Amino acid sequence: MSTHISDRHLYEDIEFLADFQLFLGNIFRMNGALLEISEKICANDSSITVPIWRILAVIRRQPMTVSAIAGYLGLKRQSVQATVDQMKKRNLIITKTNPNHKKSFLISLSSKGQRNIEKIYNYQQLLTKVFVKDLNLSFSELIKVTDFIRSLRENSENNLSIIQ
Repeated sequence: MSTHISDRHLYEDIEFLADFQLFLGNIFRMNGALLEISEKICANDSSITVPIWRILAVIRRQPMTVSAIAGYLGLKRQSVQATVDQMKKRNLIITKTNPNHKKSFLISLSSKGQRNIEKIYNYQQLLTKVFVKDLNLSFSELIKVTDFIRSLRENSENNLSIIQ
């Protein structure tokens, strides 16, 4: 690929386009692997499903609204609400009044949810091991990849008007 192509025309270069599509294909396949591995990890757990796992991991640090959880995870609010409803039935969460919005409650961990955080940590550790064992990945490499993927996501959100 030509290295002198300006960033604003990079998407017009056929070689760059092919390589970028290959990159995105790998992202899709990695997402599929992530979901498959996550399902296997919690397959024998009657209280934790993959959607519940994701939400517990997100709200363990601070209470959040359903909309905030959905935004953080990149999911539809209705999907998160359905999972939150399941979590409430399983006594994993409690809802608190939101001082900033009367109708939008804050979701936080119940004592039972809090007790499941160690299990979630162990699940995350196993998931991480499956992905990175024998890769010889450094912290700095991980940070670079994370920053790059984050910048792609944020850039795509900023450029959505291109397709509307």
